[in-house]
Amino acid sequence: MEQEGIVSGSTVIPRVDSGKLALIVHINSVLSAYAAMLDFSADDLSELDRATAWFKYSLDLQSAYKATGEATVALKNAIRDGSPTGKAVIPTLPILTPPPGEPFLDVFGYLSNVITRIRIHKNYTEAIGKALYIIPVQSLPVDPSAMQPVLNADFKGGHPRVLWAMHGMDALELEADHGDGHFSLLTIDMTPNHIDTTPLPPAGTVVLWRYRAIYRLRDEQVGNWSQVLEVSVKGI
Repeated sequence: MEQEGIVSGSTVIPRVDSGKLALIVHINSVLSAYAAMLDFSADDLSELDRATAWFKYSLDLQSAYKATGEATVALKNAIRDGSPTGKAVIPTLPILTPPPGEPFLDVFGYLSNVITRIRIHKNYTEAIGKALYIIPVQSLPVDPSAMQPVLNADFKGGHPRVLWAMHGMDALELEADHGDGHFSLLTIDMTPNHIDTTPLPPAGTVVLWRYRAIYRLRDEQVGNWSQVLEVSVKGI
């Protein structure tokens, strides 16, 4: 797991939500193996599981509504201006079931205390710290002028999902060319990754969509544009 983080108190807290989720999910899955040695009770493990579930739910909910919001804008634009395919997709609102009980607040204040408790325990060892990913890593300063996004893609519901990593930046500015030979702004995203909800080509046809991106830091473009990512998109 890549540890992109800052030292907070006595523990490493990732900067971005995807890193935070990866850390708490990992600790939640591994800590039980050391629970007896570190004096964590079944109730302690249950509380960690509840914190993990609520944070994951909050991110899933945010991602689902973000995708729905983008689909809603695409529908509005198609209704207002027309669509190259002559079709438009009506989005559906996401339905996600929350974890039981009241929402868990200040998950990472809680997790910081859990990690501090582990690291000051008399039975704590460096091997345990490495197994739980809780040893701070000294990292070299990042030169924003040298940053260049790396884009990859998969598909979700037939639509391309552009994959990228934060690497300590504030946001990603993503442009797309949907087959007309011109790049235009698709989104400025503060969390990876992005589903392109642009209406698909006519059924049975394939169009080459292209993407490029540049990082943003403090509301300014920084570094270099990514290499162009080409994705063959088929109408369904």
